Amino acid sequence: MQLLPTLAVLGSALTALANPLPSPELANAFNNDHDVSPNGTVLVSRDIRGSLPVGAHGTEHRFQPVIDFDKDGCYYTSAVDPASNLNPGLGTGGCPHHDCRELSRLDNNNVYSRMRCNNGWCAIMYEYYFEKDLWACGSGHRHEWENIIVFVQNDRPRRVSGARHGKHDSATNSFRVKDDTRVKMVYHKEGAGTHNFRTANAGDDNIENHTGQCDAMRNKVLDGKNWSNDGGIRPKLGDRDFAENLRQAAGNQVPGFNPDIDG
Repeated sequence: MQLLPTLAVLGSALTALANPLPSPELANAFNNDHDVSPNGTVLVSRDIRGSLPVGAHGTEHRFQPVIDFDKDGCYYTSAVDPASNLNPGLGTGGCPHHDCRELSRLDNNNVYSRMRCNNGWCAIMYEYYFEKDLWACGSGHRHEWENIIVFVQNDRPRRVSGARHGKHDSATNSFRVKDDTRVKMVYHKEGAGTHNFRTANAGDDNIENHTGQCDAMRNKVLDGKNWSNDGGIRPKLGDRDFAENLRQAAGNQVPGFNPDIDG
């Protein structure tokens, strides 16, 4: 297992990116099954998007999970580059891990985050982009977004939930951590279905990633609060989806937290 922590410069405040995230019109293109960028440029299916500069609150960096990627799926990577070119994704040809489990993906990655704090709690959503999600060779869809939500109280993670096909129905208060703050998670294939996040167990400490060592890659956590689209195969960072995902993940285990308001 490869655990990938944040090794990025921390911002002192939640700031806008020097190169803002795409407009809603650009984000809509993630639902289109083609290999043409929004500006009409033809993109080959394995183009790598360069990562955006870092821009997120220090708390978001501090509590970003560390992740293992099982061998039967893709690595996450960047969804958009500094010039606002979207990742074209990959079609459904090949098998679940084909063409997307390469070190170049991890070398050009971003994590998109949004945080909401009130009543002594902070909930942080981390969104990860994958170029495809297949449940079998030749079967699945282009583009995938999955998120992890971490609830923090008194400077410690207290609850975590990995999205399972757009739902937060497996949230837990029992999990393993690295360095007291980073929940250990696994991106895995769920039986005959597609891929999602789950909490790691002791057996997941066996390294499966390309580098063969922990702490080798950079994850750039970005302030994604302005990526405002809701629904579909896209990040759940827009106001409506964000609040609903927090509500599902909190359940009745985060007393006093309000998923709908900041501050």
